[in-house]
Amino acid sequence: MENVLLCTGKYAEKPYYFEHAGMNVYCVEELCYLLASNPFMIDAGIMDKQLVQWLYEECELKELSHQLLQLFQRGCQPGVFVDTILDYTGYCSREDKERIDEVLKGSAGLDQYEKQKRQGDYLMKNGRYQLAVHEYEKLLSILPEAEKELIPSVYHNLGVACCRLFRFESGASYLKKAYELSGREESGIQYLEALREQLTEADYVSFIADHREYYELSMKVEKLYEMARGQFEATRENRMLSALKIYRDEGNTGSYYEEIDKIIARLKDDYRASVAQ
Repeated sequence: MENVLLCTGKYAEKPYYFEHAGMNVYCVEELCYLLASNPFMIDAGIMDKQLVQWLYEECELKELSHQLLQLFQRGCQPGVFVDTILDYTGYCSREDKERIDEVLKGSAGLDQYEKQKRQGDYLMKNGRYQLAVHEYEKLLSILPEAEKELIPSVYHNLGVACCRLFRFESGASYLKKAYELSGREESGIQYLEALREQLTEADYVSFIADHREYYELSMKVEKLYEMARGQFEATRENRMLSALKIYRDEGNTGSYYEEIDKIIARLKDDYRASVAQ
């Protein structure tokens, strides 16, 4: 059972428009969720007196508002401003706050494009693949030519995020672009892996035969697949599949389908979590 979070203050009639994220928030918990999920967007622009006024008038959080106004007078850093809000609501665990603080320290001195890329990386690392895809796509739409060194890495990570969502055709397209721009072996290998998942075995073999420039990379892909097969044999999932085979062979269809349903339900839950907005 997940921890229960008690709501703080009042649900606002008029939302606060969070310009950094381009969305409205209606309560302090929504604000905390936004800040905790997007630590790379925490900068001086977060410290908005209109936000403090909104918390005071719409959410009726007078004590929190007074604390934040005092921070303005002291000239505090954005991280302290955000920590004060998170501490007041008890929204984040100590570990979550430490992770956010690490992000803030690591992002000092980065330009807006590098921060946005790292925001996408942060989302992908935490399994928020759909949000990561949106972040990378948004970044590619605004990246100037002067940031060309960043472009291959964004295409690579966008391709990986798409593959994590089982969108192998899109993933292969982005990874191919990354490989063409950078020549990085990692991008080339993951391009072929995405292609291998997308095509039938015969079509994949035919592709490699027609594109000899990928032959050496394809050999490395096959070695990785062999290693993955060996590692999978020692996993819990493989033991479960072996047990299912026994159920099936013994004619125990009730237990067989019951376990299949459990596996499918768990996979569905994992997928829903990965595409949650």
